[in-house]
Amino acid sequence: MAEKIRYYLEQSVPELEDLKRKGLFDKNEITMIMRRRTDFEHRIQGRGCKSRDFLKYSEFESNVDKLRKKRFRRLAKVGLIDTKPSLSDWAGTRRVLFIFERATRRFPGDMEIWSNYLKFAKGYGAIKVVYKVYSRLLQLQPRNIDAWLSAAKYEFETNANSKGARQLFQKGLRLNPDSFPLWLAYAQFELTYISKLLARRKVLGLLNEKDQKKDILDQEKKLQKQKDSSKIDKDFDDDVIELPGDEEIKDELKHLPEADINMLGNPETNPALRGDIALTIFDLSVPNVLKTTYGTLGEERKTEKAFGMVESFLQLFDQFEDLNRDHLYLHVLNYVQTNYPNDIRTVLIDITLPLRTVSPNAEGFSGELQLSVNKFFAYRTKIFDDRKSLLTNKFVEYLNERFIQNVNDKPSERTTEILKAIIKKCQAA
Repeated sequence: MAEKIRYYLEQSVPELEDLKRKGLFDKNEITMIMRRRTDFEHRIQGRGCKSRDFLKYSEFESNVDKLRKKRFRRLAKVGLIDTKPSLSDWAGTRRVLFIFERATRRFPGDMEIWSNYLKFAKGYGAIKVVYKVYSRLLQLQPRNIDAWLSAAKYEFETNANSKGARQLFQKGLRLNPDSFPLWLAYAQFELTYISKLLARRKVLGLLNEKDQKKDILDQEKKLQKQKDSSKIDKDFDDDVIELPGDEEIKDELKHLPEADINMLGNPETNPALRGDIALTIFDLSVPNVLKTTYGTLGEERKTEKAFGMVESFLQLFDQFEDLNRDHLYLHVLNYVQTNYPNDIRTVLIDITLPLRTVSPNAEGFSGELQLSVNKFFAYRTKIFDDRKSLLTNKFVEYLNERFIQNVNDKPSERTTEILKAIIKKCQAA
């Protein structure tokens, strides 16, 4: 153990000599740094080592590097330091990354270490390091849904790599077909991607497919340039997240949308740009989750879970006002009408669809409200059992919660009077 500790400490000597040469730390400070490193190395090499020992070690090294940067900026302003890049400029960051790397190997199941490792690497823009960390994490914990969501979010939101994010979602779902949050997040990603893509094309005036294809290639080149720019990444080869194997893929999950699906054209000529990929995800997710997660439940409980998932998708579609939400809503409505035609919740979804996203103070509210009320009375005439009163109670409850009691979008006094009159009419019918 002593030889290993001595080896790690000797690796830091060139860095400390560079810090002393530049005048950033004096002899006493360097001695103190070496003493603290020796102490930490003994702790993490000992049998009683705990994960917090690695976290404290990384925190110490991070603070040393922050102090170095602060002193460097101050001395550089007055010209009292050699500003030519040298070893100490990035050695501190790489040391912290190495501490986290050793920590994850010692405690591969400790998510706090993984989280801090990723946070630190992302903070320094070390893309290839982040890829390496995610690769190891997903290989070690393929059932960790939060890890898949975090990796996909990083690819899409930070790196603008939609293809990589899509591959992560698909691989994660092949290994975790029972995870509804992962299915829902995948659908949200696809809708967000389409929404941003269409908005970008509108702003840049990309109308023909040639311009659209050129824009996609330019974005890919920009991402690759970003990957190659970090000095911290220079010893890392990972430019993708290596994913765990999926030898036992369910047959039905082999039909997930292709990762390289063509996104050229416009919503009128390309169904993918209308949100059909998200609808495919919906069609696959609900049956799979019902089968794998809720297969042992009774039919009544399974139906309740199915409508819970349906409502989650409807609420997701509510968020994308720039897309054709009616197209998305009607697909979901068709699903419940086909599979649960006699359920009151199916009827209620159909009745309330016109009111899902309309504001009580919007110009077209009265027309949508009238359409909804007409649907309600049309359904009531077809029901001849105690479900009639159940439907009335559900619709009245919806109107109250959605409009009258809504403090965020409160209707005017006149509209409130009309809503109360409609509720009274519905209850009296």
